[in-house]
Amino acid sequence: MNKKEQLLAAFNEGNLRGSQAKLASLLKLSTPTISEWMAGKKNPGEKNIKKMSKIFNKSEEEIREIFNAEKENQNNIVEGKIELTYIPVRGVSSATEEKFILEETETYLPFRKTGPNQFAIKITGNCMVDPDDPRNSIYDGDYVIVDPDAPVNNGDVIVARLDGEYSTVKRMYKHGDEVRLIPDNPACEPIIRTAATFLVGKVIDVYRPVRAKKERKI
Repeated sequence: MNKKEQLLAAFNEGNLRGSQAKLASLLKLSTPTISEWMAGKKNPGEKNIKKMSKIFNKSEEEIREIFNAEKENQNNIVEGKIELTYIPVRGVSSATEEKFILEETETYLPFRKTGPNQFAIKITGNCMVDPDDPRNSIYDGDYVIVDPDAPVNNGDVIVARLDGEYSTVKRMYKHGDEVRLIPDNPACEPIIRTAATFLVGKVIDVYRPVRAKKERKI
């Protein structure tokens, strides 16, 4: 483990898994934000360095060294470092079956964030493929950009966590105390839940990388 991983594991009773979520909760930040610090994609900033100094019982200089964080100047500009805000990929979610969302960041997409807590999830399955509207469909292998802070209305596509461990991507329609999670593909079954269904976030965009193909016969 590197120094950052050692610090978080010791803070979480020797267990690295779940440590980012625990630190995020104490700092009142999102887990993807902590993941960006761990990957060296973002600088924690002076305010968070001061908080982590107290949480980890280490000096601010030690925290800066561990996170390779340059000290900010009076204009809050990071000296000697360009702060990138690429979208972190948190794991995989299924449009067909309920599937676990990984807490830790797997990689980053070359897609600039428009909100501080946005992240991406890779989609498996074809239940969000609408045969009548292929241009607005979400296909197997696509990445969806999720914003946990965006307002959600009936008909929006959301990521919902079910039973604490699983997630699904569907359109949401709320009727009183009932939440209907409806797939765009009519061949797939809807999911009916109570209003207590945990909303992970609203899908605000789709990232579809260009894939290689075999040569077509001519």
